[in-house]
Amino acid sequence: MSMKNISRIDQDSKNTYGWFVRIRRDGRQISKFFSDGKYGGKDEALKSAQDFRDGHIKEWENFARNHDRPMHVGTKSNIGHNGISYTKKKKVRNNREYVEHVFSVCYSPEKGVNKNKTFYIPKSKNKAEFKKNYQTKLEEAIEFRDKMMHKIYGLRYVNFKLRQKKAEGMKGRKKTGKNEKEE
Repeated sequence: MSMKNISRIDQDSKNTYGWFVRIRRDGRQISKFFSDGKYGGKDEALKSAQDFRDGHIKEWENFARNHDRPMHVGTKSNIGHNGISYTKKKKVRNNREYVEHVFSVCYSPEKGVNKNKTFYIPKSKNKAEFKKNYQTKLEEAIEFRDKMMHKIYGLRYVNFKLRQKKAEGMKGRKKTGKNEKEE
């Protein structure tokens, strides 16, 4: 009888007795309390808690690709995107030194295997053209990494991106609200 994700709560002062289930997967938490009184005693409440836990973990395993592998999205890089970094590389060709501007995308298709893909930013005649080329290649790099991460983790990664987007939207609203009060 596994007790993983289940803990006992006995609080005489609050007249609270039961089992508490807490499951955390991919940044999402599910919790529920199973009271001895409501579920017909200590043993029945425990059985209900275990059934609840097992059902939610089974549901998660059914839709999560590589569910037994922790999802590593990487840290924010020098440009603010997980797993994507911007680098300038000095090169020499025909005895002439020049600089290549690149985005490097990192991902891990399986445990212990790390891969990189490089996106070269084309040479530009002026700053405006460089900015356009930079943005185009950045979008390609983001799209590629999202595709690889979705292939590796499935809906787990999609849910991560949705939560990330929601959190960024919340930050924007807080800033907007603060600015409105200051005016």
